[in-house]
Amino acid sequence: MSNGKASAATPIEPVVGVTSALTTKSALAAVAPATHYDGTDDWTIPPAVLRHEYFVEVTTSLAAALEELNTRMMAKKDHRLITKKRQRPFGGKTVPAGFIGVWDRNGRPVIATRNGNYWNFSFRHAWKGTYELTMPIDCLGLTTVMVGQSEAAVVLDPSNRVFIVRNSGFAAFGAQGRFRVVAIVDTLNLGNEHAYYEDNDRKNGRILGWKREVAITIKSDAGPTQVTLATFFLVPANNTLILQRGNELMVLKAGQHVITNPTTSFRGFLTLGERQTTFKTQPAYTVEGVPVILRVNLRYQIQDPLLLTAHYDGPLQALSNPAQSAVNSVVSRLSYQQFMRAKSIGGDVPDHHMETWLESFKTECLRDLREQAVTYGIIVHSFDVLDRELEGALGRDLELQSEQVLRNQMQATQIGLQNHIMTETQRGKLATAQVEAEQRKTVADADYYVATKKSDAQYYEVLKQAEAEAESSALRTTQEAKNILALAEAKANEVQMLSKAYGEVPEGHAQRMQLSQFEVEKRKVLPKSTIYFEGGSGSSQAGVVSGFETGAGWALAQSTIGQSSTATRK
Repeated sequence: MSNGKASAATPIEPVVGVTSALTTKSALAAVAPATHYDGTDDWTIPPAVLRHEYFVEVTTSLAAALEELNTRMMAKKDHRLITKKRQRPFGGKTVPAGFIGVWDRNGRPVIATRNGNYWNFSFRHAWKGTYELTMPIDCLGLTTVMVGQSEAAVVLDPSNRVFIVRNSGFAAFGAQGRFRVVAIVDTLNLGNEHAYYEDNDRKNGRILGWKREVAITIKSDAGPTQVTLATFFLVPANNTLILQRGNELMVLKAGQHVITNPTTSFRGFLTLGERQTTFKTQPAYTVEGVPVILRVNLRYQIQDPLLLTAHYDGPLQALSNPAQSAVNSVVSRLSYQQFMRAKSIGGDVPDHHMETWLESFKTECLRDLREQAVTYGIIVHSFDVLDRELEGALGRDLELQSEQVLRNQMQATQIGLQNHIMTETQRGKLATAQVEAEQRKTVADADYYVATKKSDAQYYEVLKQAEAEAESSALRTTQEAKNILALAEAKANEVQMLSKAYGEVPEGHAQRMQLSQFEVEKRKVLPKSTIYFEGGSGSSQAGVVSGFETGAGWALAQSTIGQSSTATRK
């Protein structure tokens, strides 16, 4: 297959931090940034395809593109694409809204673009079915497709040229060869099965990018063969994509990319961020010939991805040999005692006669590694030793001796720590006893204070109660004396008033009152039916006067006695 001439690809921006080594040449590859490559990031329809007489790009709607395709076919005296059948109220074949109906007329398509019922009175028209406008259609040489903003359609034209359609669509008819929609790809989600991981670790590795190939199967004498038509890439932020065409390398920045040129090959994904890795070095020999294996932590950052890819496929391949070379260079100048003198990797026992081996690594090993890594476009930030291990029988014996020394040091340290803990425990108990004594003293003081306050309150209460009783007794005595005086005065007034009343009674009045009382008592004894007769008029008049006087005297006496009793009670 051959690809047609594509439009200019998106210019590649320079990578931040690219050095002058980008312009250097080597016997293996010409390292230079890509500025223009056909078939790379070409998302437009090639002009050769647009010039096809029966190819209509969708600008407004797919129905309008079909109308335009029908007009072109009629202008070329070709068969009519859109049927002249009228819509019927019932019966026939039903075309729903959003679909087109297709009839087969002598191996050519005849379509109905409007929804409704259609009757077929022609023996040459055979019903093929209905097709949804939003889905790719490939029927009797008629091809249509519509894709959204994040979708891309991989299409083969009648000349087997590959092109990409994104955020658009087309309607085409191929009388001699057809347009074929091979696949529709979601450029924002290429799928986890197409992800590339750092160090090929799909479980814990970091995703460097996604790559998906779109291929077709071709039958040949050797059997079915897979042929790649287009390759889609999705590059995360701060990562890059490295491609190779011939002897040239090109780097593509983060984003969505597609390649339709078969001469372009994939080299890999690289990250421009700071990374670190831990690995064991090969055995390095000390001055005495003792093999030492170091477990180191390497922290680095890719500065020039093109310069790195020109020599290696990844940063670890580029750093492994320089790291081993730097380790050999430093270890070969150190003695075994310098390695074993350290209590731990974090620091050595002070020695005024020689430099510690960890400091040697920080100075010499890191400097040598940086000098070699920069030639491959890599900056090394740190090269730290995490652990060391002696290899071989001699190394094992020395390791056992060293472990025994360390064990003795640990035991001594542990004993000292236990003694310190016991001392501090006794100090803590003494401090606790002092605190408890202070607490007991405080409680005793508080109880004494409460008891003192309680006795003072009881004494004050008794004193106040005695004062209240004395005052109450005095008030009661005073009131009784006043009552006696008032009663004596009332008695005196009563006697005086009785004397006065008796003195004011007329002479002979008491005798008459007694006689009148006898008369009243006598009459009460007589029955109620007794009839009284008066004597003469003189006696009658005298009796009335006498009764009136008697009643008046009695009333006066009763009034006087009542007043005297009231005064006496007061």
